[in-house]
Amino acid sequence: MHTFLKDFFSKEWREFILFHSKVVKFKKNEVIFSIGHETQGIYFIIDGKVKVTTGTGTGTERIIGLATNNDIIGHRGFGGIWKYTVSATTLENSELLFIPLKIFNIVFKANPEFAYFMMMFFANELRDSEKLASQLPIRNVIASVLYNNVKVFGYEKGSKKMRYTPSRKDMASQAGTRYETLVRTLADFNAEGIIRIDGKSIHILKESALLKMRNGEE
Repeated sequence: MHTFLKDFFSKEWREFILFHSKVVKFKKNEVIFSIGHETQGIYFIIDGKVKVTTGTGTGTERIIGLATNNDIIGHRGFGGIWKYTVSATTLENSELLFIPLKIFNIVFKANPEFAYFMMMFFANELRDSEKLASQLPIRNVIASVLYNNVKVFGYEKGSKKMRYTPSRKDMASQAGTRYETLVRTLADFNAEGIIRIDGKSIHILKESALLKMRNGEE
């Protein structure tokens, strides 16, 4: 059962939501929804990893978010013309709870604690989007990418090794920069003792330094 069901709803509401929703399974690299598709509902990740992307106008895509267990995707299709403004693709085999839009609206209006949670969620999303749009030096943006990845996926147990390390290409996409710039900046962080590169894996040695750069304090 998804965490949000336990946190915000009575037994009766949980039964109502589950009866009208469905668990959907996607294989690795499978598209969950695409830009321009009509909004059908919202997804809560039960198990898996997902990347959220947008177009760049040059035929390429930019990763603007990562999501994993207990995260929400599909909300960017809410409001306006009710079409998804981003795409979502699995990074591994994933299982999601899909709640149809009509059911979500009923639940949202009848459960104030859940409505408040969603309001705060949207506010945080807006704040993160504003940071993404800010004109920080690329070094700070790449630090933000590393920090955000750790906050989404965490560390391997008993270590500072990132539990999931995106490909260098995907990290460059997240940062909106060239692959070569990403690799060079990671090498700088490694030399400065902020991270330790171990093949394709990355160990975060100074998370606080990444946070300061993410916030524009360095």
